[in-house]
Amino acid sequence: MKYLIPIALLFALSACERNSSGPQDNAGASPGYDMSYLDRAVQGKVTQRGLYMLVRSDGVIDDPTTGTGKAVSNPVIQQVKSTERIPLIRGGQMYFQYRIWPLPDQPAYVELRRVLKHPPLTLPDGSTSTGSDYVMKGKVKVTANQAIAYTGYGLDENYELVEGDWVFEIWYQDKKLVEQTFTTYWPDKAEIATLEQYLSPGKKVGISRPSADKPFSKKDWPRIVVGETKSSEQTGPSSAP
Repeated sequence: MKYLIPIALLFALSACERNSSGPQDNAGASPGYDMSYLDRAVQGKVTQRGLYMLVRSDGVIDDPTTGTGKAVSNPVIQQVKSTERIPLIRGGQMYFQYRIWPLPDQPAYVELRRVLKHPPLTLPDGSTSTGSDYVMKGKVKVTANQAIAYTGYGLDENYELVEGDWVFEIWYQDKKLVEQTFTTYWPDKAEIATLEQYLSPGKKVGISRPSADKPFSKKDWPRIVVGETKSSEQTGPSSAP
């Protein structure tokens, strides 16, 4: 099975609450309010990248729009280290955060295209996957007029453990604004021994597990809660803690 864990997490830079108060306008701004930044070309930048671990999730769901037909619902992740080299250990998650700004006409929502190209994976049914391509829609905080997103991929099946470059692209309309490349490699025994305690399923070292009566707090950074009801390569927006 394919346990693809992509992220479509769009939120304003200044919006840290799970429930946004909604778009705002500048009707009450002073006459001297500077709107010239809206004339600048939209641009993108990677702001964080690295190896992450999956703290918890709501399990695997079928998703025919992903490269392998599966996705993970509502994953909660935490960064293990900042890097562009990802060891091939089951449970490892490659993720990055990016910023898109300024958005013309201060939209309430923005559509971004996410493209992933990776080494050929031979799926259990004998077919081959080399990536995915989809459009995701996210809410934007108008007063900030920018969006931040996380996206990535989880190495949760043996057939996903292949060496090579994993290239992520983020497009706005017909322009590629962001590109991030991760290179997967086979680690030595010492690195496996160090990282398996974080990446393997089950209790994570240094991480308190949530319970029904005491869920994760929104302030528990750097935990990142992804998804309101479902998180996959192309599903809808959510908020960061």
